[in-house]
Amino acid sequence: MPKRGAELLVESLVSTGVKHLFTLSGNQIMSIYDATIGRDIELIHTRHEAAAVHMADGWGRMTERPGVALLTAGPGHCNAVSALYVALMAESPVVLLSGHCPISQIGKGAFQEIDQVATAEPVTKAAWLVTKANRLGEDIKAALSLACSGRPGPVHLSVPADVLEATVSTSPAAPDANRSTGDGATASSDISDNILNRLAEAERPLILAGPAMARPPRWKDVERLSAVTGIPALPMESPRGVNDPWLHQGPNCLAEADVVLLVGKKLDFSLRFGQPPFFAEACRFIQIDADHEQLREDAPVVLAIHAEPSHAVGQLMAAAQARRWHQSAWKSEVVAARSRVPSEWEQLCRSSQRPIHPLRVCHALQPFLDDGAVFISDGGEFGQWAQAGLEAECRLINGPSGAIGSSLPMGLAAKLAHPERQVFVILGDGTFGYHAMEFDTALRYNLPIIAIVGNDARWNAEHQLQIQNYGPDRTVGCDLLPSRYDKVVEALGGHGEFVQAPDDLTPALVRAMESGLPACVNVMIEGIGAPTFR
Repeated sequence: MPKRGAELLVESLVSTGVKHLFTLSGNQIMSIYDATIGRDIELIHTRHEAAAVHMADGWGRMTERPGVALLTAGPGHCNAVSALYVALMAESPVVLLSGHCPISQIGKGAFQEIDQVATAEPVTKAAWLVTKANRLGEDIKAALSLACSGRPGPVHLSVPADVLEATVSTSPAAPDANRSTGDGATASSDISDNILNRLAEAERPLILAGPAMARPPRWKDVERLSAVTGIPALPMESPRGVNDPWLHQGPNCLAEADVVLLVGKKLDFSLRFGQPPFFAEACRFIQIDADHEQLREDAPVVLAIHAEPSHAVGQLMAAAQARRWHQSAWKSEVVAARSRVPSEWEQLCRSSQRPIHPLRVCHALQPFLDDGAVFISDGGEFGQWAQAGLEAECRLINGPSGAIGSSLPMGLAAKLAHPERQVFVILGDGTFGYHAMEFDTALRYNLPIIAIVGNDARWNAEHQLQIQNYGPDRTVGCDLLPSRYDKVVEALGGHGEFVQAPDDLTPALVRAMESGLPACVNVMIEGIGAPTFR
């Protein structure tokens, strides 16, 4: 039976298990909206296009299944580009479907015409224009597969309005032999032996995992490899890299390592490109990466292996179990450094000072995370304090992009993925302004997250940089108002709490939870620089 292209697109999504489309409506995608009626797929429509992609990103990272965003053409598509960059750097499986002007009008000055593929290519694994309605099913399946394969990341399809409206036969199209749906490269047994030999010969070997490999269950495989070999492992997913406050003093051990195994971790800015003083001059690197372009062939890299990192870790694990490994004190040293915090933190966690120290906020929140709550962190200095001061079984940060603003929509995706768990979103007051209206989305879809806003009336990360680089008498353009963000959320229909005294933190968090509503706990904090451990 003939069907419209839009119906084929929706059927393809449903058949592959996609349950949600994170979206914002627009002219060129109305046919897709219509095709979802009566189907087992839900439109989660947001208040900004970037928020829709951030939600898809959060879903992808929380579930390891592709989050699918659906946006309209032109400005709607362009509003998503920064969010695609966040997903790309975080190695998150995302598929962005954007409406597009009709093929028949391309080059004629069509409404909202722009080369969307060109705008998306720099911030995606792949991007292409769908040109045939009877290929929609194959294009969707290829995009979903590509988003998850190798190094996970976003994939973009621009879908012209006339392709969506075209009536076509439902017989399946032949696969496109020119479009790869993944990278099946694996490490050979000889390569595994070579890697293990170099690690076994090292005195202070270290494993560093990239963002995708730092997420469960991949990280559990890395931990198993670490347990068998006695080689310490650290996840590297922060834009602050070797200064990641969550790792505490762990990164200080990098300079002592003599061989570093990079599993899906780029030798990039976050590792200071492997250069001194962060790494020893004599330190050598072994790279395992699914992306040819990330493999280095210069001096510090002695082995560059093109392979899917999680598969390669499994192969290394199997081979490592057949060997006897010398268990040195090196791993204990790295683990101890990762856990070590300044002695004065204990007092700050219980401080009664006003404005409230960020660690006092962490002290109030930690018991809820110990009970299984999800921790989402974003923002500048307050977000870094939260990452340094909190531990959670389920944790999501903005990632290596260094962008802010994603935490609220990612928190909604986390709640959608784990409705049985409480979700806490930690963000600064500047960050709150990016997607505050997504509390409206939270209310419409009954997603009762709790946002804790660290309010220091300042873009504090930039303020601290100005102090460091230009001096305290040359700070400019970073002041904000000490606004009542809790009242903003109350006006939308949510729950608000305003906290000025440390002893009021826990009661405010309890009331926010008991309200059953999306909530904002607006905390007046001390505007201090994020912790450093170097």
